Amino acid sequence: MPTVFVTGANRGLGYEHVKQYAHKGWKIIACAREPEKANKLQELCGEYGDNFIIEQLDVVNHSDIDKLSRKFKNTPIDILINNAGTSGPLGMPGAMAYQTIDNMDYEIWRNILEVNLLSPFKVATAFHNHIAQSEKKLLVMMSSDLGSVEQNTFGGFYSYRASKAALNIISKGMSVDWKDLSVIALAPGWCKTYLGGKEAEIQPDESVEKQQDMFEKITSKNSGMFLDRFGKEVSW
Repeated sequence: MPTVFVTGANRGLGYEHVKQYAHKGWKIIACAREPEKANKLQELCGEYGDNFIIEQLDVVNHSDIDKLSRKFKNTPIDILINNAGTSGPLGMPGAMAYQTIDNMDYEIWRNILEVNLLSPFKVATAFHNHIAQSEKKLLVMMSSDLGSVEQNTFGGFYSYRASKAALNIISKGMSVDWKDLSVIALAPGWCKTYLGGKEAEIQPDESVEKQQDMFEKITSKNSGMFLDRFGKEVSW
């Protein structure tokens, strides 16, 4: 059976990915910072047994990432979804307040860059070989439309935008350096998650369903692209 590895699997899009892939019969490696508090994740683990593995992982802890990489060194990972991300201590719209041009919290910005940029780079490099030895060989970097320079027509969101635009850059670079797998940056749409807020347009399960359909169509020709959940290219 194919294997999917998901960071930030305890809620939102990450949880939907592991839930839907589990229903499809995949082997799941679901990572969460505090799995003991992730009740819904634990329920899935109870339902699917040995095919559903929960791992404790704080993505800012690089030594823990390395330990996990070594633990699964003989496990091919068909799809790795670098999903863990943050907009700071608040989701939208509250997160807008501390990342404006005239009110910037630099400590929060540093944390956002640590989680949204450095951590996915570290996870990707630590698990590159696991992905490369699989059948599907797909690395998904969870980005955002807010990371698009061309689509930035109303300003604001400086910290979050910067982290996702930079994530797009490293995704593209990985596609150049790694010819043995496919790397895409993904804009999932504005989803009703903790990060996206209640005013968002798309239910997480609907977005993830489209994402997973799109993943099945990805080939090496798509590596280095910035795509939406339907597989359409997003402007850089």
